[in-house]
Parts: sequence; structure tokens; C-alpha cells
Amino acid sequence: MIASVIAAAVTLALAACASAATSSVTQPASVSSAAAPAVATPEGLLRWISRHPSNAGVAVLPDRGPAAVSFGADRRHPLASTRKVLITGALTASATNLSQRVPRSAVERFYVPGTDGGAHEHARLDPTRPTLRQLLRAAIEVSDNAAADALLDRIGAPAVNAWARRQGLARQDPIFPVLGELAAWTRDPQWTRHAPSERARRALALARDVPAREITVPELAEQRRLAASSVAGTAAEWAQLMRRIGRNGDSELVMTLDWPRRKSKRTARRFDRFLAKGGTLPGVITEVAYVQPAGRAGTAVALFLRDLPPTVEQVLRRTFAQQALVVRLATDAAFLQRARRTLMQPPAARGDRPRGRS
Repeated sequence: MIASVIAAAVTLALAACASAATSSVTQPASVSSAAAPAVATPEGLLRWISRHPSNAGVAVLPDRGPAAVSFGADRRHPLASTRKVLITGALTASATNLSQRVPRSAVERFYVPGTDGGAHEHARLDPTRPTLRQLLRAAIEVSDNAAADALLDRIGAPAVNAWARRQGLARQDPIFPVLGELAAWTRDPQWTRHAPSERARRALALARDVPAREITVPELAEQRRLAASSVAGTAAEWAQLMRRIGRNGDSELVMTLDWPRRKSKRTARRFDRFLAKGGTLPGVITEVAYVQPAGRAGTAVALFLRDLPPTVEQVLRRTFAQQALVVRLATDAAFLQRARRTLMQPPAARGDRPRGRS
């Protein structure tokens, strides 16, 4: 069993990504500790998930054999910035030379200030002509929305969607840019009623036509409603994708997603691979990973949370308990067995509650 201290170290290594791994524009208001649900630990979050099955999708897929955990894993959930894995995969699978440079203006035109948790400001990009590889790493490591949108614009949404289909993501929504999504929030009153393909078409058109400087965002309650209609996928398919990448992905894609080991020597010593990407939107938190402890087989995990009550969301953003849960599910056999028992209980025993309530 992996000691909890290792899980904590990995969680800290991932914290920088979680704090900026976001497409959200407004952070939830802080809540008092007395009002906050007990979700600040992996155990507490697991219990909360077991009682709110409509809010969660969880899939744990070892290197060999069937899923160890499948809880709401076939329901579609908003992905938030986790969708950037698709852009990365499509680009690295192409014949594109990632050392190519692009004008910084080709990136800045997608930047909407105040909507990415400071990710764009902290991205390590050449000030005049960043390389495509720099954009990839910015999109994955700090979840720079502008970098991801610039890459999507370069390779094209059809290429990304085709790559996703080749990877077996049959229920995956078509990709669209964050800039277009934010523009649609205030320009398309029917946004949530469109089919996924129509949302993608409209978001791509808006990203072409609406300057980033003209984007405004609605109030937080409205953001939460709109975020539920973001690009969606299932935990089951994403766990399969992460296992496929972790075991047989092209070297550039693996290296890009394996950034936690580059950032932390301690993580690099303890893991042969640690591929990870997370994302947030108001009411939405997602995590996908392929975790391979040194000398052991790997495990893929997809954890999708949606329609989170503000109290729960605020605690998770502060504690990163969702990341600690992913690590424990992937590395701690005894914890995984407890998770299976917790999540496989009959609904009455779990104490299921209506969706969206804490």
C-alpha cells in the first residue's frame, strides 16, 4: 500500500494545475467550516459521492482486466479543461513540427482576462513567438485557455474530433474553443438547448467573430447553469483513453501529460508515470490520470463531478481532495476495495439524495 504521505506529496505536485486548471470565470464564495460538508479528505469525498450518484462519474481501470470501479461511469459529464487532452493528443499524433513558432498575437486573440485563474499570465511562453510545444505545455500544465484555443484553431476541430473517435470515445461531444463558449454564454439565449454538435458549430463561429476584449460573463448562478452544457464525455471512456495513452501513447503526448514528474523530483522517484489533467467550471470539477508507481502496473482513473453545491465546490478547490482521491484509488489497494464496497452499496444503504443538494 502506498503511504498517505506519498499521496499528499503528489497532491501538492498537482496543486498548481488544479488552481489554474479551469475554464471558470468566477470562484465560489467562501463558506464557514461549520457549513462546509465533510469532503476535505478522500474518505469524506468518497462518502459524498456515494450519496450523490447523479453528481458523479467514477471509473478506475487497472492495466489489466476490467474496471475496478464503475460508478455513474456511463453518464456524460461536462469536462471543463480536461478536454484539452483531446487537443494535445490530436496535435502530437499529427505530423506537425512542435518546434514551429507562431506569432504571440495568434495566442493573445483568444485571451479573455480574468477567466482562467491567472493561468495565461503564468504560462512560460516566448513573449513574441512561442513554439507549439510551449503552447501544449501551457495548456496542460497551467491550463492556459488561450494556448489551448490557439492550438485548436491551428489543428482544427474536425481533426480533434476524429482523433477522439479513433481512441474509442464514441460518446464524446464535439470539441469547441473556450473563447466561443464564453461568447455564447451572453450571446446565444438558446445555448443550453442546442444539441452538442450545434453548440460546437456556434462556438467555433463565435470564436472567429467575437474579439476576446468584448467578452463579458454572467453572474455566478448563471455560469453554473451554463457550465452544465459544456463539452461532455463519460468517465468510462476517459479512463480507457488514459490507460491507452499511459500504456501505448505516442512519446510526445506521454511526455506532455507526465508533467507532475517533471515538476517534482519526489514524484519522479516514486512513479514511473503520472499522467494527469484536471479542470473546473462553476459547479464542475474533473480529474483524469494514469498513475504507475515505480516497478508496478499502472491504473487509469477518471473522476467527474457536476452540479456541485457551492459549499462542496469551495472545499474541493481549497483542499484538492479530489486529487488525493484519484491517487488513493490508483495506488492504495485496500482503499480501492473500501471504495468498491462504498460505491456498490444499494441506493438505500448509501443514503442517496436528490441531485445537486448537499
